[in-house]
Amino acid sequence: MDIQEFFELFQEYALDNENYKKWREIHGKAFGDIFLSAFQESQEAQLHLTAALIRISKRDFQGGLTILLMLENACIDDFDCFAIFYFIGLCYEFLENEEQMNKYYEKMAEYDEDAQFLVAFHPYYRTAKLAQRKSENEKALKYYNKALGLYSGNETNTGKKENMGQIYYDMGTVCLSCHDNAKAWEYIEKSIKYSPAENPQRKYVTAILCATEGRMDEARELVDGLPDYLKINCQQIISSLAGGEGK
Repeated sequence: MDIQEFFELFQEYALDNENYKKWREIHGKAFGDIFLSAFQESQEAQLHLTAALIRISKRDFQGGLTILLMLENACIDDFDCFAIFYFIGLCYEFLENEEQMNKYYEKMAEYDEDAQFLVAFHPYYRTAKLAQRKSENEKALKYYNKALGLYSGNETNTGKKENMGQIYYDMGTVCLSCHDNAKAWEYIEKSIKYSPAENPQRKYVTAILCATEGRMDEARELVDGLPDYLKINCQQIISSLAGGEGK
């Protein structure tokens, strides 16, 4: 049996393997069409893409990246290019290699493909969140803005609008921590515009914004509507902002 025959036998086995099917389903739920519709004309490329994402899911980012980089040459159409540049960019983002992350996300953005990202795996989002946690506020806002730059602002797709709402909310929290209330309000209002469904975390931030401006009655009314796991902490913050007066 030569190497090609061996690979064909292995591929036939892998494609019929229940574990492979399970991983395809898992990654399909996480990434949607950007994974499921990539490399439609090549089962071999689909197999390698799945193998790369299995490695990434096990935090073997370098191992996953090695496979993904090989897949650049397997692209047949624009969607394949769009997908592989996204996954390579995401892998570099996990590796915190901002230069290469930016390079591949920018290459991805050159293709006018309609894809929806799960916010946890949204281009630039993880980098922005990490910067925010380190109080690197300018960097956080920079990457949140890069994430928003992938949208036109006129989206009708519910998932995309919810992503925009989440990103604007995160930007509002950055500005709140910087004591830039005007910007914080602007971003919170945009968050509500794109994602109007009730959001307890957003209500929490809005209550604190009201309290910082001395609008204690509005703040307390908002706090009263919070779930218990947020209410106690928010009451303490508002009490502190009120100079220690009662809840």
